[in-house]
Amino acid sequence: MNERPEQPAEITVVGTAHISQESIAEVRRTIEAERPDVVAVELDPGRYQALTHPEQQAASIKDILSSGKLYQFLVHWLLAYVQNKLGAEVGVKPGSEMLSAIDAARSVGANVALVDRDINVTIARFWAKMRLIEKLKMLIALLGITRGNEEIDIEEITNDDVISQLVTELRQFSPNAAQVLVDERDAYLAGNLLKLRGRIVAVVGAGHKEGIKHYLERPELIPSLEELNTVPKKRFNLTKIVGIAFLAVIIGLFALIFLSGAPLAVVLLAFGYWFALHAVFAASFATASRSHPLAIAASAGYAGFSPFVPLPFLKVGVIAGLIEAAKRPPGTEDFSGMTKVTSVRELLSNKVFRILIVAVAVNVGSSLATFIALLVIFPMTGVSPYDILHTALSRVMGMV
Repeated sequence: MNERPEQPAEITVVGTAHISQESIAEVRRTIEAERPDVVAVELDPGRYQALTHPEQQAASIKDILSSGKLYQFLVHWLLAYVQNKLGAEVGVKPGSEMLSAIDAARSVGANVALVDRDINVTIARFWAKMRLIEKLKMLIALLGITRGNEEIDIEEITNDDVISQLVTELRQFSPNAAQVLVDERDAYLAGNLLKLRGRIVAVVGAGHKEGIKHYLERPELIPSLEELNTVPKKRFNLTKIVGIAFLAVIIGLFALIFLSGAPLAVVLLAFGYWFALHAVFAASFATASRSHPLAIAASAGYAGFSPFVPLPFLKVGVIAGLIEAAKRPPGTEDFSGMTKVTSVRELLSNKVFRILIVAVAVNVGSSLATFIALLVIFPMTGVSPYDILHTALSRVMGMV
């Protein structure tokens, strides 16, 4: 625990729904009534820039693909898409209450403080701490929301009982997600508020209001903000271990074909099936995602080698995505428009989304080809891994 400065004279916490017209009005009323020295908003510099200057490109498609964080970016986009979809239903753009707070702060001569954690850190910690089953459940739930037609009473979301119920349901659905998205950010927001001085009005999501108050009353419980800004590295990364194990199995099975003494024609046939299946599946998925012809050709030619490459930024999907980006480079409007689409046709016409879909689709196609190839190669070549292993073990046992 770190020592914390004494609590400022007064902090007024306003809990809002991010897509509520009433929240916008409440924020302005509170700031004009309190006339604070500082208005603290639940934003980090990146989101502040995106809200105040949406025309400026915030990310590089090359960085997204080559960083190995493609799926994290898609989750981030999906969360933003859901929020924008709900906002469109009630006629309020997400973040409007934060813009209202910033505008009201300027009108009363107050400073603006950005007190939230970097969204990239939050998403990275969110992804790193969630178990695989939690990730799958979350993706299914988000996709369900994007397709749902249920009416939502946005103004009711700021009700304390409703908020408590929603947070409780999140904890049951995914304890790790609740910890990162709610608990950690409650502490982070409170810790930054305690650094401020004077009369403070804090504008935050309604789900954070009670947690922030809890930490403001017990500042000794706030963890180090540096610790909360660190992305944890898993000592036991099941995904990497499974990937390495699977790669070892592939190499081992091909080694068995060589060691079996099979004729050269059989060995060449096995490799032929391997590369042909990968070329067909990768090219088919690239074509289905409407990728550029050169990206389709590259997917077909490189897919058979991709399973042997452990580096994520050299996977066939990333290569196809980079070629797609080079041939059909996205503009600023494509980045800013990703969360504004309302149909599949609009999604596919967005160059950023198409690049990401190409990368994911080609990776999926290549992975399917790998599984299918392992199932068909040995029966077609007549090589039995079981017989080879049995013979090898028998020889070893005979030498003991």
